[in-house]
Amino acid sequence: MTQEAALRNFCIIQKYGDIEKAIEGQRHSHVGYGSEFREIDILTPLLKHHPYWEKFKSLLSRGSDWPLMDIDDDERQADVQEALQFGNHKRATEDTTLLISLIVDDVTHGFTLPLPLEKITCINGVLLAPMNIAYQDTIDEMGNIIPKKRLTHDQSFIFQGSGTSVNSRVNKSKLTPCIFGWVIRRLANWIVAARRKYPNHRIYAMKLTGIATYNRIALQSCTQLPTEGLALLPLRLTFGGAPCPYEWSIISELICDLATAIISDKDWDPHTLYSPEQHLVPKPTFLPDDIPFGEGKELIVDIDVDEHGIHEMY
Repeated sequence: MTQEAALRNFCIIQKYGDIEKAIEGQRHSHVGYGSEFREIDILTPLLKHHPYWEKFKSLLSRGSDWPLMDIDDDERQADVQEALQFGNHKRATEDTTLLISLIVDDVTHGFTLPLPLEKITCINGVLLAPMNIAYQDTIDEMGNIIPKKRLTHDQSFIFQGSGTSVNSRVNKSKLTPCIFGWVIRRLANWIVAARRKYPNHRIYAMKLTGIATYNRIALQSCTQLPTEGLALLPLRLTFGGAPCPYEWSIISELICDLATAIISDKDWDPHTLYSPEQHLVPKPTFLPDDIPFGEGKELIVDIDVDEHGIHEMY
């Protein structure tokens, strides 16, 4: 993440004329659209009948293209100048060492592209947004709560030039409905309904964690983030972009529906057709037999409980 590398990246963008064409020119590299997924012709027979297939295919071929309301170019340029003066938020500026450590992996993996900050106004349509560091909690493999620091992109920051932010200009009516955000409520209701239908049966539950899921989806264009003489161009979904949960929902629904279709297929024999990583899945553990099953209370909604179970993603 050097000035030399940043200048080289800028020269490539200049050669192609804009960011989108430059990324398209690197289609077969790690920065190309859809580089985290199988080729479209491989996925088509498997997913072509899903209602989200065309949207997913667009993510793979064109990246995440946000439906933004236009602003006047003079206002945009005023926003850029204000952003350059403002810089980053307090938590990011107080600990630049932590800030750099949080972004260096993204740069190394091709998730973020460094550019010279002094050249940033030369890029057509550029917008800037301040970075911040969010202090959150997560859990380790033993269930212990441990602190976690996440790099965020404040795309809700309102600049005086346009009086808008990136997020305020998003036309959410054109986004795919965000389904996974309600997963806890749906699961809780399903478990109660399943217990009522099967009062004396064990209910198996399994949690799988997707690593760096937002880094699997490429952006068609994005907001540049200034730091230490560099501008950082995220090439993947950001934590702070309003459309990102909606865009991820396209993929989460595909995964869940595919898993449900497989487990519900009467012709599927898990003993002959299984993942090569199946042996890594730990065996189930159970509560002691002397612990009685809970009682499923009556619900005010009707939940369809399939004997094969349910898949959700959050």
